[in-house]
Amino acid sequence: MSAPVHPTSEWHAMQDVFYRKHRIYQMQWAELDLARFRVAASSFGGPIALLRDDRLLLEAGSAPLLDSAIHVFSASGQTIGKIEYDGLHHIAGFSWNGREQLVCVQEDATVRIFSLSGQEPTSFSLGAEAQSSGIIDCRFWDQGLVAMTGDFRFVYVNDIGEPKPKLLADAASLHAPTGLPPHSWAIVPPHLTLSHHVEVLASVGTTILSIDAVGVQDQLLDHGPYARISVSPNGRLAALCSNKDRASGDNGLWRIQVVSMDFQRSFSEYTNSTADDRLFDIAWCGSDAAVASFASGDTLLVGPFGDTLTFTHDAPMHLVQELDGVRMFNALSHEFLCKVSEDAKSVFQIGSTSAAALLYDALDGIRAHSSRADETVRSIRDDMPQAVDTCIAAAGSEPITDLQQSLLRAASLGKSFLPVFSGDKLVDMCRNLRVVNCLTSYNVGIPVSLLQFQSLPFEEWVARLLNRNQHRLAAAVCRYMEQPVDQVYVHWACAKIRTSSTLDDDTLYHALRDRLDTLSSTGIASYVDIAEVANHCGYQRLAIKLLQHEPRAANQVPLLISMNQDRAAMDEAIRSCDADLVYFVIFHLFKAMPLGEFFQVVGRTQAAGRLFERYCIDQNSPVLEDYYFQDDAFAKSARLIVIDNLRRKRRKGESAATAEEEDDVPKLVANLKVALKILHNDRTRVLETAAMDTQIRLVQTQRQLETEMSAATNGGEFVGLPLNETLAQCLVKGNYARASKLRTEFKVPERRYYWIKLHALVLRRDWAELARLANAKKSPIGYRPFVDECIAALQYQEAAKYIPRCDAQDRPQLFLRIGFFREAAQAATAAKDVDMLRQIHAAAARDSTLQHDIAQQIEQLTRS
Repeated sequence: MSAPVHPTSEWHAMQDVFYRKHRIYQMQWAELDLARFRVAASSFGGPIALLRDDRLLLEAGSAPLLDSAIHVFSASGQTIGKIEYDGLHHIAGFSWNGREQLVCVQEDATVRIFSLSGQEPTSFSLGAEAQSSGIIDCRFWDQGLVAMTGDFRFVYVNDIGEPKPKLLADAASLHAPTGLPPHSWAIVPPHLTLSHHVEVLASVGTTILSIDAVGVQDQLLDHGPYARISVSPNGRLAALCSNKDRASGDNGLWRIQVVSMDFQRSFSEYTNSTADDRLFDIAWCGSDAAVASFASGDTLLVGPFGDTLTFTHDAPMHLVQELDGVRMFNALSHEFLCKVSEDAKSVFQIGSTSAAALLYDALDGIRAHSSRADETVRSIRDDMPQAVDTCIAAAGSEPITDLQQSLLRAASLGKSFLPVFSGDKLVDMCRNLRVVNCLTSYNVGIPVSLLQFQSLPFEEWVARLLNRNQHRLAAAVCRYMEQPVDQVYVHWACAKIRTSSTLDDDTLYHALRDRLDTLSSTGIASYVDIAEVANHCGYQRLAIKLLQHEPRAANQVPLLISMNQDRAAMDEAIRSCDADLVYFVIFHLFKAMPLGEFFQVVGRTQAAGRLFERYCIDQNSPVLEDYYFQDDAFAKSARLIVIDNLRRKRRKGESAATAEEEDDVPKLVANLKVALKILHNDRTRVLETAAMDTQIRLVQTQRQLETEMSAATNGGEFVGLPLNETLAQCLVKGNYARASKLRTEFKVPERRYYWIKLHALVLRRDWAELARLANAKKSPIGYRPFVDECIAALQYQEAAKYIPRCDAQDRPQLFLRIGFFREAAQAATAAKDVDMLRQIHAAAARDSTLQHDIAQQIEQLTRS
């Protein structure tokens, strides 16, 4: 049995820094010649898309995958899916965005976005100018893109989710004399620029142009043209690749130069020694080392100070830039090149005497039952916390599972010698590494490091598993990390529906419910997404059944409407008790249905009918009249006529009356008669019918009063006034006979008539008529109101006339209110009210004689 390979066997020294080239996978796809394909690989261990390069002439049947589709593989080379693409020969560029969606830019300036989950592709245009000149090349970042048009203009989209194409500054005039596009160009994403807007670095002639939305800046370089430009992940450095033998084109010595982003400082420079070697690809390993891949299969790592490392492969390597390194793959293998962490160096470097290295050696000693292990542990007791932390951190940077386990066991060993130590860091590292190793496995094919795993939200990794239909694994990972699993169940249900074309609605519904009820004890938070997919796939009855489990009506109703389930949408909106949601359904139905059918649906439920009526009344909509007519709502129809008349009267009062408006009473009467006729159709509305008949007669009488009084100087408006106000106006204007006739005609109760006449006479100051009213017969309302009205009008003498006719117990107080102290004292003495006498005594302070008499009366009453 051979001894285990030491971790440093994969290390490569560059001065005091080590780089590790670790083989992740042996590619599982069939033997492919990647030179025949256009390749797009996603970062964070994402998928690889292969598109047959239609610019190459290929022999039919010479290799697999020569169809017109885009084939998608995992990073381990296993097939994920295939995208059937219409207009395949018009793709100018394609790449993956941060959500693992394949973004394809066509030469006609159309951008199409494909999802791995089987959703319908979306598309948008880069604008009319881009369409007219066409697209010849593209560059991408996580959520945006920059495309170069046929006239060498650059158009960019900052957010593919909400595309708003805009043009960068025009730099075409600077290379117009050649009539050729830039030799190469690269982008600086918005989050790496000071302006927070995308910038383009274009190699033109011997220099580089920096282009943004504001203008163009010439960097005044003279070592161009540059065949490749690559920007570091932190946006501080740029790698420039040029061919020293310009006369021979690509077949010369390549020069790689690393400069600052302002192009003022050069940090390293390398020139290859092999002629006739074509540069294949370039990327960054971290933020301080550039990696160049050549067609011969050599891969060159250029360090910060010009040092290099060369790796030899059988075929040129495609480079995928990552946060902490670079992935390299060809048709045979997939490797990861990264810098060795300081923690790993501290543990594994040959000759290391750090506390972490000693702790790791102690673990080996314990396994070998060596007595020196205890001595080793005791020698690092003071540095044990640091050693434990270093071993934990080194485990996070190790790609080999066995080494991870050994380092974590060493950390656990050191932790047992510490009296106080929180194990949360060790537990978290174990949990994270278990998930990372699970993602990196061959079957999953998402090779990520711990740093990459921690740089994205956990939900993103679950989504990537779901894109590969790894539902069981995604659910297990969510449970292991104690995260919600709703997203997994919803995606599984949607995928099940998309792939179950042979099942009927009921069978598929039971299959979904059985699995969802089994996997989720608490149920799924929302069924809307599943129902939407079911409806899109033609399972409408299934979608309706699923929506019955949706707890939020605001999510149910729009989908039901889109499915033409109008009655169900109305029922759910009403059940939610949300007036806005009910109005949403009503407005949709009003636009989508014939008027008669709409009235039936709205009138079917009382709540919807009332809300519709309220809206029509507020908006003065004529539709309400038709609604009442169809519903045989006679009383409501009559009420609508009355409301319309009141509005007309209000508008008349707010604006200057024209001659036509002044003669509007016949129309008013005619409308009221129509309302009366409608009410006669409803035998249950006897009171309303009688009231309407009375109102018509009142309006006619009021119109007659206006005609009679129009010639007089005291004429006025009567139409529209209530009966009581009409009586009052007649009395105020002195038309007592007409008021009496109105009282008899409309059977006004005597008490009400006395109150109206009393108030009107006092307002008119007709004291003689007031006296006649009081003396005609016994007042049905008493005489206290006469006194109160006169006092309110400050007519105290008139008030004194009616006080003796009031009740005896009220007279003292009434006389006291008008300042008749002597009469008040007499009334109080007659009523034997000592308390009132005391009040009068206090009020009559200016009349000493009256006070003396009141005091005697008080004394006599108290003695008796």
